[in-house]
Amino acid sequence: MKSYILSLLVFSLLACSEEKIEPLSDFELNKNKWEALGIDSYIYTFQISCFCIREATLPKRVQVINGKVVKVDGAPYDDEEHWGVQTIDQLFDMIAQAEKDKVHSLDVQYNLDKGYPSSVYIDRDEMIADEEMGYYVSDLSY
Repeated sequence: MKSYILSLLVFSLLACSEEKIEPLSDFELNKNKWEALGIDSYIYTFQISCFCIREATLPKRVQVINGKVVKVDGAPYDDEEHWGVQTIDQLFDMIAQAEKDKVHSLDVQYNLDKGYPSSVYIDRDEMIADEEMGYYVSDLSY
């Protein structure tokens, strides 16, 4: 009887001490994959999809050095002229903020090998027309 009670007590303690480990989300898995590569200087094609002027939606070749956009289509980066251009880290921040804000719709596709977001679609409010934004990353090299 004593051994039965002791076994029951040990089993109860072990069961209580087990922590439930939540699996990582797609966002966390891919952000970790991207960060593990340690890439902070790269070139990629970036495109925005929105109800904007045509020039804003054209594909742009973007150069990032030490985590900062330095050139867009060969020209020095300018906030106003190159509106909407994002680094990979800024896209991850945007996705995290959209999740936190509980936007109406968030659809993200990640690059299978490197983990960076290759497609991000955000519809912040179902009741507002034409405020949806899409961001696309392709042809990444470093």
